[in-house]
Amino acid sequence: MFLQAVFLDSFFYLKNILSKVHQFVKNINLFIIYVIVIIPTGCSDNNTKNQLIAAESIVTHSKYLKINETEDGVLIKITHPTVKNKIYNYFVAKNKEKKTPNGYLRIDRENVSFLIFSTTHVGMLEKLNQVSKIKGTCSKELIHSSSILKKIDNGSIQSFEDEGLASLEKIIKLKPRIIVYSGSSSEFNKASLLEKMNIFTIPNFDWKETHPLGKAEWILFFGYLTGSENLAKQHLKRVKDNYFSLVEKVKGLKTSPSVLMGSKIGDFWYGPAGESYGAKLLNDAKANYVYKKTRGTASVEYSMEKVFSEAKNVEFWINPGFSSLKLLEMNNPKAKFFNSFQNKKIYCYSNNQNKYWELNGVQPDWILSDLIQIFHPNLKLENPMYFYKAVE
Repeated sequence: MFLQAVFLDSFFYLKNILSKVHQFVKNINLFIIYVIVIIPTGCSDNNTKNQLIAAESIVTHSKYLKINETEDGVLIKITHPTVKNKIYNYFVAKNKEKKTPNGYLRIDRENVSFLIFSTTHVGMLEKLNQVSKIKGTCSKELIHSSSILKKIDNGSIQSFEDEGLASLEKIIKLKPRIIVYSGSSSEFNKASLLEKMNIFTIPNFDWKETHPLGKAEWILFFGYLTGSENLAKQHLKRVKDNYFSLVEKVKGLKTSPSVLMGSKIGDFWYGPAGESYGAKLLNDAKANYVYKKTRGTASVEYSMEKVFSEAKNVEFWINPGFSSLKLLEMNNPKAKFFNSFQNKKIYCYSNNQNKYWELNGVQPDWILSDLIQIFHPNLKLENPMYFYKAVE
């Protein structure tokens, strides 16, 4: 009888423990379900919502710009190429009722206006029909656009000589909503003071991009800030389609002519490094760039002696920096000994530099088309040369 009682007590004790364990496991499962399902779907906080529903970035080639569309607005992320973990986050809301996500600076595009220091951005805003939103830009001597030049002349657009020396008093008087600067320094001069006056300073790194289409994608940045994102998307699609079509045209060619790109400045030669924007264009045009294996995305810097010994026999020379052979020889007496000089196979955009710098970010497909026509004239592309001319 005693053993039976002990057995029954043990049985009910064990049953009670198992019941508590079962309830504990059940509660854990309910908690997990609550965290995974109920909180994300039932939470009304817009900050969380924005983070959850953000789609994949619509930018595919840029290394430093990301743009994500959400139900509440657009998340724009700009990553500094050289300052580690330096990221600039901006939020463009669909309407005033939408809350700004944590860690983002809100930009309302009503009455947006710009002070821009790069002619590349002049080209982008003009392509988007947003010239009216430009209050200030770089020196008049660097501008190609006739409409911008006219506005500078009549005083509706102010010109600035240099972003590093831009007069704070002149900027404040101009009252632009957004200043887009080169980003070569980590911050724009007096940025914190300007922000207190509701003037945003936004860095641009399109000049650091390694792919021509990555640079072109910065037009989306201006598209979203001005409400012309659909026009920006349509333009970018045409550019990409044309660019990839041109790449396909030369892919099967058996010849890759040897090419030198760059020029002598002072005592040294400067040309694009092998991982740069310029080298990518040469590669996509199916040319054999003499310094294609060099590392880096900026420029290579070599002595004239080194370049002469390694590249004097190349077939083509691109971007020597001068519009005539006479000026080129005056700057670089050894130039006349290059095979490309003797055979008059030197090409440059120097016949209209302002046009090139204003449109090279907007139309990289035009640059590629020019280069293909230079290197592979037998293809006979059905379009004119947009930027390049032979140096004579």
